[in-house]
Amino acid sequence: MLIIAHRMRTVANAHKVVVLKEGCVAEQGHPAERMKQGGEFARMVERQSKAG
Repeated sequence: MLIIAHRMRTVANAHKVVVLKEGCVAEQGHPAERMKQGGEFARMVERQSKAG
């Protein structure tokens, strides 16, 4: 199944996320691992949590 989402809560329980930046794969993996790495996915989650 493929889900394209703008809200990170939508993919929080996914087995794997793929983050695209400027049309290229920036990172991929389990959401918890992406958060630990502190990359693009973690920055998007943080921005959304601050925005409410």
